[in-house]
Amino acid sequence: MLLHPGESKLRSSYAVLEGYGPSAYQGPGVLYLTTHRLLFESTVSAGFVQGLVRGKETVTVLEAPLTHVRNAVVRKGRLGRPRLQLELIAGRPSFDVLDPEAWTSAIATAKHAMPSAPSGAPVASYTIERQVVKVRCRYCGSLGNEVDGRCPTCGAAL
Repeated sequence: MLLHPGESKLRSSYAVLEGYGPSAYQGPGVLYLTTHRLLFESTVSAGFVQGLVRGKETVTVLEAPLTHVRNAVVRKGRLGRPRLQLELIAGRPSFDVLDPEAWTSAIATAKHAMPSAPSGAPVASYTIERQVVKVRCRYCGSLGNEVDGRCPTCGAAL
């Protein structure tokens, strides 16, 4: 997992993802909570021999900014252990983690600690300064702009 500038890892744990994404991925991996996002990374192997030689490749299955996490709850089924269920903009992944209650509170704390987004577009003001040089006409004495080239009163060349 690569961290972005200004981002730090708050929590990580071994987890099992249950059916998420277009391919309905299921399997083990590591769930990370950072100050800006939530990630789930899994390892895939290209084969036994390549796994021994090059190691296993890490694939990011889920990467969601904390602003996309609408809700985090503990789902308690009739059988088995409680699971962490996230409500994201792009779906509802479910994770089998050791302490789902601690994960929900950590996600809520991280979302609360995020800096609030500015209410509107940033206001920028620009000042354009233009200097106008006035030149006195040597024939009639009136003032005219230097860039005009002719006197506005008598028409003589400036």
